[in-house]
Amino acid sequence: MIEAIIFDLDGLLVDSERYWNEARRAMAAERGVAWNADDHRACMGVSTRTWANYMIRRLNLDLAPEQVEQHIIGVMVELYTRQIPYLPGAIDAVNFSVQNFRTGLASGSPRVLIDAVTNDAAMRGKFKVVVCSDELPRGKPAPDVYLKAAELLGVEPGRCACLEDSANGILSGKNAGMFVIAIPDARYAPPSQEILQQANCVLTSLADFNLQVIRDLEKA
Repeated sequence: MIEAIIFDLDGLLVDSERYWNEARRAMAAERGVAWNADDHRACMGVSTRTWANYMIRRLNLDLAPEQVEQHIIGVMVELYTRQIPYLPGAIDAVNFSVQNFRTGLASGSPRVLIDAVTNDAAMRGKFKVVVCSDELPRGKPAPDVYLKAAELLGVEPGRCACLEDSANGILSGKNAGMFVIAIPDARYAPPSQEILQQANCVLTSLADFNLQVIRDLEKA
């Protein structure tokens, strides 16, 4: 029986991928580099230091990782300060989960952005645990962030379901031994069919996430 639901953040609850991509594309353009879909995919669902190092290599930057992080995250903080761009169904999905399951958040987003979301009126107090992969040895696709969330929730990983949009996130949940519900966003470098086949369930929208989806997973 599934006892806990663990949500990803970027691209799953918050429509942030386009803003991350725009910020990185702008930085690349300043250096005469065309930032493409493969670059975006490489930075999706990974730790902060991983995407910062990727940008340094890709753009041949003479900057420390901390400087790249500060610049890109600063753009995101400014956006979140104005308004958090929740994806359709995000608030309802979290409320449904809170009413029926132990609920956690496991994200590769920087802590400052995680805090901005979890302190927002719509999400405040909803998550029993909030885990940031930047604070663990490995980011997604390693299982660390999901295993830590399960541990803090007091639930065996095999009794948890995680919701993910990215390839790295899907693999992280599978590597943790959880049920994985994939909700890819076709706009931003969606996972390959090979990756999606590793999920236990694929939905087109958070609006489709309900108790029947969980019960079907349990039966399967």
